[in-house]
Amino acid sequence: MAWTIIEVERKTGIPSTKIRFWIKKGLFPYLETDKNKVRYFSQNDIDALRWIEYLRETKMDIKTIKHYIDLYFQGDKTLKERKEIIKKQVEFVKKDLAKTKEILKILEEKHKMYENLECAKQKEY
Repeated sequence: MAWTIIEVERKTGIPSTKIRFWIKKGLFPYLETDKNKVRYFSQNDIDALRWIEYLRETKMDIKTIKHYIDLYFQGDKTLKERKEIIKKQVEFVKKDLAKTKEILKILEEKHKMYENLECAKQKEY
């Protein structure tokens, strides 16, 4: 089965504008296209789309994603390099997560401070 970009948007929640941008950047080199230049996504393409979305959520840049995809299509001889790309991203995400946890702690402390101030003000009345 194959789906159009709009159908894929509905199915995945990923905006069609984002999908089109990724297509222009070469992240989907093997999409089926009909005589009217309508692109069709297979289930494998949708799986790849979700994978790209995950990588973008981890702040991986388009250039690196494109390189990763190119390596993927070269086959098993690129396993080591693909593994290294993912390893670097895992380390980046771990650092980013630690930073986010630190920021969350500070925000929660600030929120608690405001709650305490609010309670103190209510007691004054």
